[in-house]
Amino acid sequence: MTDISAPTFDDLPVPLPLGSTYFSPAIEQVRKFAYAVEDESGWLVGDPADALVHPLFLSTYMWFPSGFYLRAPAEIGHFELFRQRYGHLVGTPFLHGKSSARFLRPFRLGRPIRADVAVTEKYRRRGRDFIVMRASFFDADDAALAVFDHTCAIRSDEVQRAAAPSITPAATSPSELPPRRIDMSLEKSRLFSLPAENYHTHDRLAQALGVRVAIPAAMMSFAYLSRFAQDIFGDDAWISRGSLDATFTRMLQRDDVLSIEGHRKPGAALALSLYNVRREPVAVGTARLFDVLEGATAGS
Repeated sequence: MTDISAPTFDDLPVPLPLGSTYFSPAIEQVRKFAYAVEDESGWLVGDPADALVHPLFLSTYMWFPSGFYLRAPAEIGHFELFRQRYGHLVGTPFLHGKSSARFLRPFRLGRPIRADVAVTEKYRRRGRDFIVMRASFFDADDAALAVFDHTCAIRSDEVQRAAAPSITPAATSPSELPPRRIDMSLEKSRLFSLPAENYHTHDRLAQALGVRVAIPAAMMSFAYLSRFAQDIFGDDAWISRGSLDATFTRMLQRDDVLSIEGHRKPGAALALSLYNVRREPVAVGTARLFDVLEGATAGS
């Protein structure tokens, strides 16, 4: 029986505050995600004794507790805040289409972190319902740490589509910046997404969705792009005033060989692309540095 009081997607109010949730990150979790994307720093910044962590780690709380071995009973991810209240609007699988981040400062391990979460936008495109969730993070002193916007397709029409014709990848100009090669693997995908077995961690579960092999999480692409930008801009600048907008154009595959490439743009910006071995872009984005005044109002 359908609950007539449950809002439809058209009736969903926007902006829609989803509330606040609190986290206590542990060093084991930080290292787990960092090592999965080949960041040997463990996402620690500065003197290790200070236990300061790059705010990029906070992006992993979108699908929390996916990928986390430990969590406090009250901790909940951003998407789950939405699904608890509007689960009737969410289909399976839901797709992660875009993410953007603005980094403001590192956070210190051992201190609680608050995320204020809201749906800021909704739209329907090509038979899919999309929402944009914003998570604004603050430390125990109410200092802004980072702001993330995540765009997700929460439900798709159940229609039969003809197989798409094979398309020859478009020619791309040589990378102006030194490219970086990444050998994706099932081991890396599992390290990023376990303990729950899902289509990120197991070929059979991915094949049930109609794909060939396990599909690594899109946030792995986001982390690779972020690290590439950090290497260009420098640690201090990227951590305190870095901004990354990324669109996930194709699904990763667990045996992809990836190449991160980029070109400089006016205004301290980089145009970045992540290609698979077939030279198909799996993620494209823009990284830049914003000014201090702009960053001071980012969490408002």
